[in-house]
Amino acid sequence: MGYLMYGQNLMSQITLNLPTEKISSKIAIYTTIFNPITKYALVVSPIATAIEDKLPLRKSKYIVSYFIRTFLVISTVIVALTVPFFGYVMTFTGVLLGVTVSILLPCLCYLKIKKPSYSEVVFIWMILVFGSSVAISGTYTSLKNIISHV
Repeated sequence: MGYLMYGQNLMSQITLNLPTEKISSKIAIYTTIFNPITKYALVVSPIATAIEDKLPLRKSKYIVSYFIRTFLVISTVIVALTVPFFGYVMTFTGVLLGVTVSILLPCLCYLKIKKPSYSEVVFIWMILVFGSSVAISGTYTSLKNIISHV
């Protein structure tokens, strides 16, 4: 759809295709910037908690917790900056796990838990086929990109 709208001028990130002079585009761009920043704490928090639970902490629990969380942030930034194809690895992880967790598994669980009507089953199977094709094509493309950059 993006190619049909923008043709040869299509950029890889959808926000780069938006007109920068409109306020709605600026809101969309800032929202996409703010979203990963807010999610990062949710992703790192269980990892930090697991590390903290393994350590014998006493009085200085909060200081050690700050150091662990700071180390996790710094190490993530270093990995993101030093691995040249980190974006492709994240694409692989996102497309494979993201589609599975957010599209395929909920549909399969719904089919297992509830006794859906025939029309629901047809619609759910359409979603499953579409989601599977997205997962397969995205995984193939991201693996191809990773292999070409190794």
